[in-house]
Amino acid sequence: MIDSAAPRTHEEAREPKLPLSVDDPIWYAELLIDHVELRKFYKARKIRCFGCAVGEVESFKEGCEVHGSGPFGGFDAAKLVAELNELGRKHPFSEKTAVELGLVRRLIEWAFPDKA
Repeated sequence: MIDSAAPRTHEEAREPKLPLSVDDPIWYAELLIDHVELRKFYKARKIRCFGCAVGEVESFKEGCEVHGSGPFGGFDAAKLVAELNELGRKHPFSEKTAVELGLVRRLIEWAFPDKA
């Protein structure tokens, strides 16, 4: 279910900054949080959002709704975003640890998450 209140155009989207909200696009986390720490955070929770193309248009709220009945169970969007905000405060984005993912790498990570 798509949340009609979430921004749908570039003009509607707010500037990426902490604190994140449940209505922010998922990829904002990649702009604001250290990639090494973010990948560890996601991996520990079996979340596959890092580098996901859908995360560029999907909000945290929508992602949690869509994956609520997935193989890894549901996610509470508010709790997830609160934890990401804390992670971002402790580990802000760093160019030194930034990961550039190409399409093939993204597909491999998605298909084989335990090998990433």
